[in-house]
Amino acid sequence: MESNNLRFVNDNVYDLAQEDRVVSSYLYDKYGEQICRLKGLMVDPETWEVRYAVFVDGGFLFTDGKTVLLPRPLFYVIDMGKIKTNWSRESLQHAPTIESVEDVSLKDERAILSYFDLSPYWEDAPTDTEVATEETTE
Repeated sequence: MESNNLRFVNDNVYDLAQEDRVVSSYLYDKYGEQICRLKGLMVDPETWEVRYAVFVDGGFLFTDGKTVLLPRPLFYVIDMGKIKTNWSRESLQHAPTIESVEDVSLKDERAILSYFDLSPYWEDAPTDTEVATEETTE
């Protein structure tokens, strides 16, 4: 199983960009309904670029809820301690889930990104040859 290299962050550390310090913020859906509090973020360990917000949906008493990763392009800050997505709570509840934030595979990420109709972020990055070509043509 291919593994990604993302790191789980459960605190608003200084390595994060100011606008990405949203751990423990409340997530609101497209109707303005509060869904939950963010458990943490999945970030690139080298650049600290946020790839996903992590939240747990459901769970009660001694049961764990489903851990859901919400891709970074799909949420934004609306106020101090509040972030919003343009997805409904019901749609988020049907999103693919992960077993553990410590073991997210590329297969998991592909399923999540596909569900949200997003291209894998690692395919969007220009290759070294593309960057070299751009520099020589300018």
